[in-house]
Parts: sequence; structure tokens; C-alpha cells
Amino acid sequence: MLSHFDPVTEYICDVTTGIATSSRVTGGLSLLVVSVLLFRITMSSQKTCISSVNVGAIFSVMCLLVYFAGFIRIEVKWNDHEQRLREIEDRLASVRQGLSDAPKWEKPKEGVLAGFKVRNKAGESKLKRYTRNINGANLNKSANIEEILEDVVSSSFKKICHGRVNVCPRGRPGSPGRRGRKGSQGLMGPPGKSGKQGIMGPPGIRGEKGVKGDIGLQGIPGIKGEPGESISTPKITLSSTELTVTKSDSASLLCSATGNPAPRVAWSRENGVLPHHRTRETSDGLLQIDDARLEDAGKYKCVAQNILGREEKVISLIVQSSPKISLVYGPVYVEKGKNITLPVCRVTGFPPPVIQWIKIHGSLVQERAAVNGGQLSIQTVEKNDSGSYKCLASNKLGQDSGVTHLIVVELPQFVVRPPTQYSVNTTANLTVHCKATGNPQPRVTWMKTDGELPVERSSTYSNGTLKLWNVKKGDSGVYICEASSNRVFKSYSTMKLTVEKAMVCVPVGVEDLKRIPDNRITASTYFSSDYHPFYGRLNGKRGSHGVWCSRNSDDRTGYLQVDMGSVHIICAVATQGATDSVTKVTSYKLKLSLDGSTYNFYMEDNTVKVLQGNKNRPRDVVKNSLRSFVKARYVRFYRVTGVGHTCMSVEIFVWK
Repeated sequence: MLSHFDPVTEYICDVTTGIATSSRVTGGLSLLVVSVLLFRITMSSQKTCISSVNVGAIFSVMCLLVYFAGFIRIEVKWNDHEQRLREIEDRLASVRQGLSDAPKWEKPKEGVLAGFKVRNKAGESKLKRYTRNINGANLNKSANIEEILEDVVSSSFKKICHGRVNVCPRGRPGSPGRRGRKGSQGLMGPPGKSGKQGIMGPPGIRGEKGVKGDIGLQGIPGIKGEPGESISTPKITLSSTELTVTKSDSASLLCSATGNPAPRVAWSRENGVLPHHRTRETSDGLLQIDDARLEDAGKYKCVAQNILGREEKVISLIVQSSPKISLVYGPVYVEKGKNITLPVCRVTGFPPPVIQWIKIHGSLVQERAAVNGGQLSIQTVEKNDSGSYKCLASNKLGQDSGVTHLIVVELPQFVVRPPTQYSVNTTANLTVHCKATGNPQPRVTWMKTDGELPVERSSTYSNGTLKLWNVKKGDSGVYICEASSNRVFKSYSTMKLTVEKAMVCVPVGVEDLKRIPDNRITASTYFSSDYHPFYGRLNGKRGSHGVWCSRNSDDRTGYLQVDMGSVHIICAVATQGATDSVTKVTSYKLKLSLDGSTYNFYMEDNTVKVLQGNKNRPRDVVKNSLRSFVKARYVRFYRVTGVGHTCMSVEIFVWK
């Protein structure tokens, strides 16, 4: 049965032996600890194992014997360990003696010292420190001492540390372990000393008012005073009941009040308010109004009040000023024979000004003129009533005047009217006259009822004449001649225009030698006898390639000119390139002239028009219609872009 507990017994012996060796407590204490431990284990074993009480007792006795044997053995080993430590000290002394003969070491520095304990003759232990020389390996004697110490200690420890118990002396301290968990907070210490007083904070909220205390004892009566004044209701005294000032002066209104208690005095204005920013009141009842104006005139009320009652009085303020007139100059237009009322002559001032009307450079006809409330009315006006009229206003402080202008107009009368019906063919030019008279001379203008006049193909003149060029079918409609006098009185005369027939755009005949001879086709230059200017006829076959070519390659200043023999309205042009399938003009411009001396570029929308040339095959005919119909006899073709020399043949189309 004991064999069942052999592993447990061995473990307990190891534990007890370790406790005795590591702690080095006395035999009695060790025995007591072990006995308690064995008793607890034995009691627990009774609960878990099938063993008797006798077996537990035998087991306890055996463990005690093993403990005593181990304790004696460790004491012997410890004595041997002390002997070996003495040997280490002796060897260190010999090493130190050898180091005294070595070269002088450097002054020890902080952080590079190594120390050993040595015993002096008295047997006391002292710490001797040596410097570590990092300048060379040969002078580092501390390292040699450390090696000797390790050899001696290791050899000694090997003899001590053996057997199954494996109990060894404590070695060098290891490196610090990781920081453990933070422990629980300890007890709070006693309070520290009080610091300096801090800056005073803001005052707190004021507390509620406390309860009123009891009334104290009555004091000693004072000396009887003098008899006071008798009380009375307020009484007002004004400086005057009416105050007159001149405009821009200051007005001072004084209101004195008596009474007991002293009354409070206040000013107000009847049917209005006191002038803002120009009024000043004082405690003694003075009201001052600066920069008095006409609108400040009126009644001002002074009120005095105390606990016994109140009293009020009124003072009138009168503001005088010289007259000021506001009158619209006009002019005012009126038809002859009508009645007219001129603009109102607005007058301000006090005393009220006297108003009268006069005519400048003439006189009023009293039988037909009347003045009412500043307005002048004239009945059945005539031409001689035209002119300037002056309104005069005056009072004792001065006078002022204003002027307005009257124009009597006669309705325009037409002396030349346009025809009521007018028919014309397309592409034709049209001139229509319209004239009117009147006083003043009326202005004559033209308009179209269903749209505007044709843009760039129409013009109106100050004498009432209307001109249309190259009329189209869309120009048909009703045209109105308007005659107006001063843009107020107008008369009208109407004309219905009908565009019936369209003209045809046909070639002028550049291609035909009989219609345009060779001498009417010229050029600035030509390349050779195979490229004469008159070879530049559309679909021409003369010369090498049936075209005219300039002398220089890519010549943009050279031109080909056609004289049509008479002035025509040009509607289109056409161009063609050379027969070699390479040389061509891809774009060009036109210059036109009526007399052969003054030339202008053809323009559309106020911009020089660049027409398209032969961009595909050179012998293709490319025709360009002209949106703006222009008159010309001489036509010049100027190259803009192209391939090779400036070579082309042309045709011109006109309206017929």
C-alpha cells in the first residue's frame, strides 16, 4: 500500500527540503512548519484515498526522518561554500597586487565603475571600485577580474548544486520584470499645508431680502420747526399768447408755473408733434425751437401739474417767410382754337403772398385769360398766345417768380400725298414722295403696318421721300406717311404697295465672245501667252488649260477684271479651275466699281464677304448668289486661298 504514495512522498520531501534550505530557519521552526503541512495533507488524504490511520502515521514519521537528514547535509555543504568564498577573496587580493604594478588608470567616470567586496586585515568588508578603460582591450583589468570571479564561483557552485534536491545559493539579480498591475488605493494621508490665498472670484448672486425687523423704541422728540408754506394748485404764466418769428430763426416759448408742491411743466403741440432734433426743453418751462420752418407754425400747449391738480395754457407760434414758387417749365402744347390751363403756380410763404401772371414779350388778353388759385387759363388760344408766362408772388418779406412755356400748334397739312395704290416688279427700285406743312414745320416719317421697312434696302429722307431698292415679293404691304408737330399732333397718309413680278438672274455673257470681247477682260499680271486674261472665261478651252493665271505663285494681290459694258445689278458669280485637275482657287473676294476708278469690296452684314471657290475638282463650276444686290460695271476677282498659281475662269450673273 505504501508504493501507492511513493510519488507523493517524494514531492513532499523535495518541498520541505527546499523550504529549509532557502529560508535557513532554525530546526524547531522548520519542524513545526513541516508537521503542520503533513498533518493537513494526511487529513485530506483520509477523505480521498482508501487508507487507514496507521498508514498516515507511518508516512509522517518517514518524512520527518528525511527532513532531518537533508538539513544536516545542507549544513555541511554550506560550510564548504564559505570556504570557497574565502579562496575567491584570496585570489582577488593577488589580482589586486598585480594591478598595482600596471599603468595608472583613468579617472573613474560616472556610469563606468565596477566594484568588488574585499576584506581588510581586521576582517571587515570594503567595496573597492575600479575604472573601466574603453580605449583598449589590453588595459581593461576589470574584465579580467570578472572572468576569474566567474570561474571560481561556477566551479564552486557546480560542487554545491548537485543531487535530486538541486538547492543552489542565490545568484546575481536578474533584469527587472514587467510592471505588475496597479494595486488598490491606500489610505488617504493627512491633509497638507494650506496654500496661498487665490484671486477673489466674482461676487455671487445677491440673496433675497431679509425679513423686516421689529420697530424700535421711539426716539426723543425733536425741536419744533418753523411753519411751512401753504399748499396750492399750479398757476401758469406765459411770456405771451402769440409769438412771431422769421423763418430760420429760433423760437423761444416760456411757461412759468407756481404752486406747492412745485408743479412739473411739460410742452406739447396741438394737432401734431414737436419738431424732432430741433427742440429743447428746460426744467424752468422754456421750449426752444431752432431753425424755425413754416411747418412749425401752430399752437403749443403748456401743462403744469402737481398732486393738487393741473393747469394748461396755449401759445400760438407764427413763422413768417418770403414767397417761394414751384412751377413746371413745360413746354405745354395746345392745338389752335382749343382752351388751355397752364401748370399750377405753387407758392409758399407767410403772410400769404399775392399772386399774378404776366406774359414775357407780350401781354395777356384779359378777355380770354383768367387766374384762379395760382392757375392761369386761356380760352380759344391763337398762334400769338405762344410764348413764356411768368408767375409772380410777393409779400412784405419779399417776392419770387417762376416761368412756364406755351406752344400753340397747327395740325400738319399734307401738300404732297403718296399714291393710295402702287404696283412694281421685283428687283426694281422705288421712290415715293410725301410732304406736309404746319407751324411749327412737321416732321415726316415712314412706317410699315405689318413690319419694319426692308433693312439695307430702304431709306427715308427729311423731306419725306421714301426709297426702296431691289424690291421683293415680301415688301408688299401698307406703308404709312406720318406728319407730326412736336411729336404730339399727327396726321397720316397711307399707300398700298404690290410687288407683282420677279426678275431673272441671268449670265451677263463673259463666256460669250460676242457679248464680252477680249479687250474688256483684263488682269493685273498673267503667267505667259498660254494664260492670257481673256482665257479666263467660264468653260473656256483656249490656251493650255482654259484659264487665266497670275505671274507669281500664290499671288493674293493679283486680280482678274471684267468690264460688263454698262451698269448692272449683280445677283451671282461663278468660278472654275484649270483643266490640269490640280491648280484652283478655293476662296476669293470681289471688288466692284461703277466708273472704273473707285473700287469697293463686296460686303454682307458690314463685313467683306469671302466667297467659296473650287474645293473639289478644279473644272467644277461653283456659283455663289449675292445676298446684297449691288450695282456695278467693273468686277474684279481676288484670290484668298488656293492650290498652286492663281488660275481661274469666271462668269457674272445680273438681274433682267
